[in-house]
Amino acid sequence: MNFRTLIFALAAVVAVDTTAQVTVKRYSVDGSTSSNSANTTRNRNRMISRYPTAVKFNVTPFFSGHYPISVEQRLSPYFTVEAGLGLTLHNTIDAFVDEAIMWSSNSFYTADSRVRPGSSQTLNLKVFPGGDSYDDGFYLGAFIQNRRYNKVFDGVNGQIASFKQNFDQGIMMGYHIRSSDRFLVDLSFGVSNRFVNYPIVGTTYTIDPNTGQELYLAYIDETQDSRYQNIGIFMGLKVGYLMGSGR
Repeated sequence: MNFRTLIFALAAVVAVDTTAQVTVKRYSVDGSTSSNSANTTRNRNRMISRYPTAVKFNVTPFFSGHYPISVEQRLSPYFTVEAGLGLTLHNTIDAFVDEAIMWSSNSFYTADSRVRPGSSQTLNLKVFPGGDSYDDGFYLGAFIQNRRYNKVFDGVNGQIASFKQNFDQGIMMGYHIRSSDRFLVDLSFGVSNRFVNYPIVGTTYTIDPNTGQELYLAYIDETQDSRYQNIGIFMGLKVGYLMGSGR
């Protein structure tokens, strides 16, 4: 064996030994790194369980005049339950559909109407087949939601109030994205069986005898049944902040 062969053999041994000592470091929820995959998974699960409660705000129904806030509780890696309340104002999307597409005779969305704040209630149950709730995980779920939009009108005998109420029973699918230790993004899509209660608001035309101005006064048309049923479609983008012991 000559000198060059000896040097080459020694270099090969050093390279193999160095390669054998290289470790793969993975990101965990707490921002640390670990060379052991089992320990990394255990640490990640421990960090996830530290924050079992998420306070969430859904940004997608903004143009529907709906501002919901919810609280989601992680019951296990496979199940969560979420309940929420919301504020409702003017439903811009529904008003456009009613006036520009449906050509409805209902005066609920006329310019003479005034918005009165309403409310909403929501309950969601989610199942994570992969056991990765509050992590990067896919889920299936069921939900119910009640929304009530209120309006006030000038009537013949003073102010009158009306409303549009949507009650949904549906199913959904979605994905949790654990963007950081404390923040969670919830993307979802759902369809529902929707029950609508929508009293018909009519208007009557008259002239003020004192000023001669045209007046359009509202009234509830009780001769028409405005309750009906259709299909609802939901898309959600919720931003959540995780809360818990932090230990």
